[in-house]
Amino acid sequence: MALEFASLRGQFVMEVTGGTGKFLTGRDGDAIKEALITYSVVVIRGLELVPAEQVALTRLLGKPEEVTDLRNHHPESRDILVVNNSSATPVVGNRCWHSDRSFLPEPTRYTMLRAEVVPPQGGDTLFADMVEAYAQSPASWKESLSDAVGVHSYDKIAQLRSEIHRKPIEEGYEKLYPPVRHPVVRAHPESGTPALYLSDLCLTHIESANGGPVVVPLDKLHAHATEDRFVYRHRWRVGDVVIWDNARVMHRADLRLWKLPRVLHRTTTASLPPRPAAGYVPDRTL
Repeated sequence: MALEFASLRGQFVMEVTGGTGKFLTGRDGDAIKEALITYSVVVIRGLELVPAEQVALTRLLGKPEEVTDLRNHHPESRDILVVNNSSATPVVGNRCWHSDRSFLPEPTRYTMLRAEVVPPQGGDTLFADMVEAYAQSPASWKESLSDAVGVHSYDKIAQLRSEIHRKPIEEGYEKLYPPVRHPVVRAHPESGTPALYLSDLCLTHIESANGGPVVVPLDKLHAHATEDRFVYRHRWRVGDVVIWDNARVMHRADLRLWKLPRVLHRTTTASLPPRPAAGYVPDRTL
């Protein structure tokens, strides 16, 4: 059976059904890669993937990133992070709105999650459309943010890990992950479409190009970007695979019922350093 593609939310979320019971390769994988140029989030229903197949599907999108959280990598692959909220070493920070690994000079581009265990209620993942959030920002904000940079830091993650694991803060993390600066309005690499690049987990403050203050308050910017009108809520089913583009999406987990078992397998791909949208010329070969 051929794959069927349908929009769930404008050009933000696409759902893939039909013939997805087995691992997607060749033409099907290329079709999903092409869909991710237009859609920021792709939902694939009922896909059977063993760990090696998930890594192979991820590789169609780019080079898989090796898991740095050694407490939670999959026993069969260092490229898979096991996101288990009820484990002895739960992944931290996923309740905050964020774009994956924005504290790196070359942050994560695509993230893939596959649902292994789903609670009977709760455990949804929320996705915020940073393209629409930018498009519907006040004109004065757009002018102020056009050349602004955001300072992204690992500090909050280190603090959360220390608290949840009841251990001292990671020694030497400041040298391993020094603060980085990314454009607040970044260009989508293939189309050049402008999108806000934010993170309640890592973004500490915003500066103008000359290092001065920006008139847009960071809390108001985050509140605007995560308004319900920009958010898609994904209710997980076992076997769901969701892929999203961190260049255009913030996400967070809704874990109010955090004691209920919820296990997801995560793979990611790296990206080039984010580039500002102003004056950007798209390169379809990226």
